[in-house]
Amino acid sequence: MIIGIDLGGTKIAGILVTPSGKMLMDVQIPTEAKKGKKKVIDNIKKAIRMLFKSQKVKIKAIGIGAPGPILHDQGIVIEAPNLPGWKRVNLKQILQKEFRVPVSVDNDANCAALAETWFGAAKFVKDCIYLTVSTGIGGGIVINKKIYRGAIGSAGEFGHMIIDCNGPKCGCGQRGCLEALASGSALKKKTGISALALELAARQGDKKAQEAIAETAHYLAIGVANLVNIFNPEMVIIGGGLSNMRELIINPVKTEFKKYALTLPAKSVKIVRAKLGVKAGVLGAAALCL
Repeated sequence: MIIGIDLGGTKIAGILVTPSGKMLMDVQIPTEAKKGKKKVIDNIKKAIRMLFKSQKVKIKAIGIGAPGPILHDQGIVIEAPNLPGWKRVNLKQILQKEFRVPVSVDNDANCAALAETWFGAAKFVKDCIYLTVSTGIGGGIVINKKIYRGAIGSAGEFGHMIIDCNGPKCGCGQRGCLEALASGSALKKKTGISALALELAARQGDKKAQEAIAETAHYLAIGVANLVNIFNPEMVIIGGGLSNMRELIINPVKTEFKKYALTLPAKSVKIVRAKLGVKAGVLGAAALCL
């Protein structure tokens, strides 16, 4: 059996799965990030122990999905947003010493991409792009069923492709990044309300809400077109909180990206919504060990 752990800023989710992805048990405990690095690591260990003790089966490996840039081969979390004090934490070494099984660590967006590849929307696809559109924008690149990480593990920072060099300032310091134009935080900044409230208003016929969502879809369509032109994937999967708007976001992106993409790759690619929802992180962490 395999354990998958999704380390978030507010909660730690864990799952015990078979190699085919069948879930046997899941757990969820608070991260308690404000209490510092040691407390968070203790909570990760606690979640793993709960899964270890839940079934009388042999645990073969542990996979961890964590935020921020990761040195995957070494299992080092370089830094983690929303986790104070996390600088170059060798999570792999810490957990292997504790549990005496192989441990694999990767970025949480890469894990979600892997989950959709093995168990979700791209189950029968070899090459795909996973785009997560939530508070921020990130993603993962899957080539021949494997994650492409880049030279230093930072591949897939789709939120920081520049769409409009005169656009609003992004958290990264640049202007006009996709994240500054089309993320959940960008949408809230423009409208003053949450994505959920905006969706409800749009479905009730509010023109301003509909226009704000349409503008977000427009920028996402440009981003998707860039990804299609560069990678020529079989599929682009859109996940994250904003994908829960379903057809309000997905349908205009599917239509509009064709205006900006090259004709042949645009014709061959499928644009779909992610299937796994909140389970993508933990399933992907487990998939690291397959």
